[in-house]
Amino acid sequence: MSQENVELVRIAYEAMNNREFSRMPEFLDPDVEFDLSRNILNPDVYRGYAGFERLVGVIEDTWDDFRFEFQELIDAGDRVVAEVTMSGKGRGSGVQAEMHVFNIRTLRLGRVVRFAGGYRERAEALEAAGLQK
Repeated sequence: MSQENVELVRIAYEAMNNREFSRMPEFLDPDVEFDLSRNILNPDVYRGYAGFERLVGVIEDTWDDFRFEFQELIDAGDRVVAEVTMSGKGRGSGVQAEMHVFNIRTLRLGRVVRFAGGYRERAEALEAAGLQK
């Protein structure tokens, strides 16, 4: 099942980049938790589909052409660690910004139940996913 989880995460990134937000129930558990409390910008925790919609609203209000480009998706059983470069142009400032992070998605029954974002170091993310100590 873990390789299927990696594929699901890959497809979800494509859907997000294509602004296909209506597809997210295919990938997200209704009680999904997005823990972005580690983020430098917009540190918060979002819950459920309503939380996801609120998160998308924050992204869309803040950024033009916001994208997620993954460099690697790492199979961690019921988790997938994603090495990602996020980029976009500030809606108000016009300044192009880019940030390299690691995110962990926990999946159950083919849907993301938890997203933990904002890990700055690979070793920290791998340890949090249970891959190394």
